[in-house]
Amino acid sequence: MLLKKSSILILIILFSRGDLFSQTACTALGQNPSTAFPVCGTATFFQDSVPICSSNILYVPGCSVFGDTSTLYQNKNPYWYKFTCFQGGTLSFLVTPNDPNEDYDWQLYDVTGHNPDDVYTDTSLIVSGNWSGTFGPTGANDTGLNYIACASLPAELYSTFAFSPTLIQGHNYILLISHFSDTQQGYFLSFGGGTAVITDTLPPHTVNINWASCDATKILVKLNKKMKCSSLAVNGSDFIINPPLASVTSAVGIGCSSGFDMDSVLLTFNQPLPFGNYNLIVQPGGDANTLLDICDNDVPAGESIPFTILSPRPVPLDSLQNNKCSTDSLIIVLPGLIKCSSVAANGSDFFITGTYPVNIINASPANCSTGLTNRVIVRFASAMVLPGSFRIVLRMGTDGNTLLSECDTPSVAGSFIPFNILPKPVANFGLPASVCLPNAFANFTNLSTIADGSENLFQYFWNFDDPLSGPNNTSALKNPTHWYSIVRPYNVSLRVTSNGGCAKDTIIVFNNIHPQPKTYFGFSKPAICIGDPITIKDSTNSMDGITVQWNWDLGDGSKRNTQNVTYTYATVKTFTVSLYTMNSHGCYSDTLSRSITVYPYPSVYAGPDRVVLSGGQITLVSQATGTNLQYLWTPATYLNDRYTPNPKCIAPQNDITYTLTVTGTGGCTASDDVFVKVLKMPRIPNTFTPNNDGINDLWVIQYLEDYPNNRLQVFTRTGQLVFESNGYYKAWNGTYKGRPLPYDTYYYILEPGSGRDPVTGFVTIIK
Repeated sequence: MLLKKSSILILIILFSRGDLFSQTACTALGQNPSTAFPVCGTATFFQDSVPICSSNILYVPGCSVFGDTSTLYQNKNPYWYKFTCFQGGTLSFLVTPNDPNEDYDWQLYDVTGHNPDDVYTDTSLIVSGNWSGTFGPTGANDTGLNYIACASLPAELYSTFAFSPTLIQGHNYILLISHFSDTQQGYFLSFGGGTAVITDTLPPHTVNINWASCDATKILVKLNKKMKCSSLAVNGSDFIINPPLASVTSAVGIGCSSGFDMDSVLLTFNQPLPFGNYNLIVQPGGDANTLLDICDNDVPAGESIPFTILSPRPVPLDSLQNNKCSTDSLIIVLPGLIKCSSVAANGSDFFITGTYPVNIINASPANCSTGLTNRVIVRFASAMVLPGSFRIVLRMGTDGNTLLSECDTPSVAGSFIPFNILPKPVANFGLPASVCLPNAFANFTNLSTIADGSENLFQYFWNFDDPLSGPNNTSALKNPTHWYSIVRPYNVSLRVTSNGGCAKDTIIVFNNIHPQPKTYFGFSKPAICIGDPITIKDSTNSMDGITVQWNWDLGDGSKRNTQNVTYTYATVKTFTVSLYTMNSHGCYSDTLSRSITVYPYPSVYAGPDRVVLSGGQITLVSQATGTNLQYLWTPATYLNDRYTPNPKCIAPQNDITYTLTVTGTGGCTASDDVFVKVLKMPRIPNTFTPNNDGINDLWVIQYLEDYPNNRLQVFTRTGQLVFESNGYYKAWNGTYKGRPLPYDTYYYILEPGSGRDPVTGFVTIIK
């Protein structure tokens, strides 16, 4: 997407050419961040033409992908504008193309504390933008999109306006206006409608004269703010000297060769000024104005700045820029400028005295682009790491001089700057042995020390390597606690800063976070009956450890600590069984609760034993108590319905014992038996042979013994009763009063009872 808003096909063709970076570079003032137009919030900018060029690629949040150059954008045909927020609020602006059928895009950056060119490399500077391909005006207002619109085709008509971004007071901003259409038609840029103030209301003034040349033909005028380069009369006519011992012949704005504004002016006189006191007076120059700020406010005419031309003086040693904790070099800061060429490269202009020897190996001036500097870097053979008190002393070097001012005045040999190297802390901390989710509160113990024993003055900065925790990711406590929510290694860092400002970092990998075990258990049966044992079996997932502790609550006040539990409840009730465990890392599981119901057994009575004639019918009458009872008679033989409490036994042929099983709620069962005696029709033989041969000696009537109330009578042909039995049946042996009866045919009457009709017939005694 380097060539924004082209179709995918065109993009592929362009990428295949490999010429995306071969376009005309942007070199005109205002077309790069470092030469941006300064903005007055009350002014309207008119760019009558836009040079065709492209210098760099840009990242657009929500549109570009890190590492994928095909998704980057161009600052095509750009102009850049810079401004400062003097009162926080919202920024609204409008870009109005001269040709309404052209595409303009924009992106806003906060460059506070940054080089303006950092906009090409630091994506965190981006504040807002709009890259829609729709033609026409663009900008920011209170009805715009609350996100950055990506590249699009004009016909898609995506909004060209973003919601007005919020500016922060005291921050510096740069606005890019990119003209995607390859014409040189210009545009208007105006600011207004927002609540932020980007107009500097500070009145413009001159401040002081902070430099004069050695020959007193030049002075440098410092201004209190940035002012327009175009308002400076290059012939110097904006200034006069009093007393008028020389006249200004030229004025050069510092920075005007590469920008639009300046805050210093170099003035040149027609002759050297004698030593003495002077005033520089501001007046309207040949351009009919004094110096103007960005909003065309002028430095008051007649404003006067006193200054003095002094005889050349040596530049003394002033101060040091160095790391007080350990350093392999010192930066000497001077109150004035010296010649870079006067610094001996071997460092022989300096030596160090103090607690222990320090060997200087070289020295070099800093920032010598003009041949002058106010800083000298002195380097050592090895770093100064041990604490102590020292002096760096100036002497004449092997180049035959000390430091020379820009006017060749030597600094005084023997002058010195004292400095100290302070002890550094030793950063260290202890980790917790183990922490467990979900309450993974890790307590970190500071173990840092310092040689001078000033640990109680330490300052701490912890980083727990847990960015998801937001502001809780850092701490300034001595012994902090941090809550972790994810199992992974964490690079925990601690920076300890001593009372003297010496800091030491250490990083320790914390990898003792363990997941929470997940409890689960099951019952050996879904429900139980009172008095029956149940086994509860643990199947906890101990995660990265081994389960070493079980904590059972059986719901009736009983506790157990074994892995599995076999238990018998003594009460009919629904009990809540709960379990939590601990694994070998000391991590406790969640608590799982499950219910188990103990049900009562039903009571059952199958009824009294019954008697029924073969081929007859009876109803079995049972009694049972319980809830949701289910009945089952076994066997089902002769029964009309085995699932009813009172089934009918129909036409039984043989004796039978029935078992009634009653099942109540919870599957609890009770059983009872009932015996049904089937009275079969007596089988009466019509002959028998009572001859004592052991064969058929008795008149045996089969099944008669089952009739308890039977009555049997036997008569002779003449009607004489010769045998009678009542109740318990006794087989007749063919005798009468103990004497055998003659062989003959006899008449009998059998009354079985039990509801069976009497039977009569004849029986014959045979030899």
